[in-house]
Amino acid sequence: MKSESIAQLNMMLIFLIANVIALLLFPVYGVYQGGLGEEGSNPWIAVYYLLYVVAITLLIVFIAKKGRKNLLRGIFYFAIAWAMWYALFPLFYYFSIPYSDLVSLGVSIIITLILFKHSEWYMINLVGILTTVGIALIFGLSLTLLPIIILLSLFAIYDAIAVYMSKHMVYLADSAIEHKLPAMFVVPAKKGYSFKKASGKPVKGGEREAYYMGYGDVLIPGILVVAAERNFGMLAGIFTLLGALAAMLLLFVMVNTGKPQPGLPYLNAGALAGLIVFLLL
Repeated sequence: MKSESIAQLNMMLIFLIANVIALLLFPVYGVYQGGLGEEGSNPWIAVYYLLYVVAITLLIVFIAKKGRKNLLRGIFYFAIAWAMWYALFPLFYYFSIPYSDLVSLGVSIIITLILFKHSEWYMINLVGILTTVGIALIFGLSLTLLPIIILLSLFAIYDAIAVYMSKHMVYLADSAIEHKLPAMFVVPAKKGYSFKKASGKPVKGGEREAYYMGYGDVLIPGILVVAAERNFGMLAGIFTLLGALAAMLLLFVMVNTGKPQPGLPYLNAGALAGLIVFLLL
């Protein structure tokens, strides 16, 4: 039980590290400030993004059920490379590195190839932090506060439905473990754990081999953390982050019951509560 508690604390640490990096890199990603223009203030854009994610998720579930392992891996690794390209570009651009777009593309391809060849949990976590931090910053800077709040609310509802009712998110998580896909953060709960060899099923005594948290569980609340800093300053971002971390403690209590739990209803609500507390104070 002690090792599982440490694993949960490490999961919180990953969430904390990713969001603190996002807060600190806020000035670097200023190139995306208001990147969508008037579209960034359109509340309906949150609905568009949700429909897009639902469509892609259902397509991936369909491919997984058809047993098209290579196609599935191709989609995930292409998505990772594309996301890292967008996430890394501002870093090179900020430091005036020539051909920043091509350099960031090359670096993202190299990292993706390393991940493909060596898909262990620490590489998956590193890539997850790079992508979630970058994309959270891009969305947090491109959208105004109202669409972001609607986005968080819609994704929390969808996550709950996908886990409790349709259960296709549970199936997708199991498929990610089975096919060793870079889709979630992985924190070992047992010494000598290897993601490559993991079955995803409880070991003897019902104990876990590892804890898993989808990239979206860091990315989506992270968008509000960035937006809070953008609109109200660094302290607002910190309050929003602390609210999400407090909610994560409650989420772990539910996870320890042994049943799959949707992360976004807890984390998004906690992030929103943190921002509200800041505004009230």
